[in-house]
Order: sequence, then structure tokens, then C-alpha cells
Amino acid sequence: MIPVTISFVSLAVLLLRAWFFPALPGERGVVTAIFIVVAYLVLEVYSRRVSLGSHGIRISKLMRHRELGWNEITHLGALVMTTKVYLLLTTTKGFYILSNNYERFPDLLGHLVTYLDPERVGEEVNSLIDKQPQNSRPVRSAWLMTVVTMAIMVLRLFIF
Repeated sequence: MIPVTISFVSLAVLLLRAWFFPALPGERGVVTAIFIVVAYLVLEVYSRRVSLGSHGIRISKLMRHRELGWNEITHLGALVMTTKVYLLLTTTKGFYILSNNYERFPDLLGHLVTYLDPERVGEEVNSLIDKQPQNSRPVRSAWLMTVVTMAIMVLRLFIF
């Protein structure tokens, strides 16, 4: 969340600079388009939540909320692709996917397993509890985006 927020602020500075000071040809349009995409990303990142309680699980995303009772979850499965882990919640209402991009994913997985009956938890999920692959790729990508936007901001404000 930190690198995405830093990138958002950097792009906001660039956007203000482009609209209120002399701009390069096409700068306003490009910076505005990138700002809109990053603003959506920031809203999505800050709105994602998974909450567990005694009655069930609540999955929140930008302008979308799903609440599932523990009795509605018929199976918890997992798919592991190198460092990426996807948990598949099969319910009476459909399928829901959670990835290991969520903060404190190991805690989430452990709590899910304790709330569900053992016959509803797949073998692959049980094997994940002991060894969980770390997925640092999204964090590295977010920090790379931050470095690039900061570099562009410094170049635009102080050099060009």
C-alpha cells in the first residue's frame, strides 16, 4: 500500500504541474490517463479486505461486498503456481478466489481451516499450512512503479 500511495502522490504532483504550468506536447493527456489508472488502483488496494468472524467470511472489494456463512462454504481448495497461491472457496452461491497477495495470508489460511470442517478442506490446503510460498512479485512491481514515477517527477520538476 505504501508504494502505491507514493506513486499516486507523485502522479498528483505531475498532474498539477501539467495543468497549471507550461506543459510538453501531450503531457496533460498522458499524465491524466496514467493518474486515472493509478487512482483506480489505489482505491482498489485500499478497499480490499477479507474479514473472518464466527458467522462467516466477508470479502470486500471496491464497491463490492460478499458475505458467506460458514455453512455455505462447501469446499476450500488451493492452486499453487510457483510463488502464487490461489484459494478457491466453493459455496452454494458460486466460487470465490483469494490469492496470497492479501496481507497476512498465512493467518487467513490458518483461520479458514479452523472454521471449516476437515472434510470440506482439500489436501492441497493442508499441505500449504506447513509450507507457504512467498509472493513478493506484486510488492517489487509496486516499488518499481514508485521509483519510475518519482524519477519522472524529479526530471519534470527540476530538469525539463
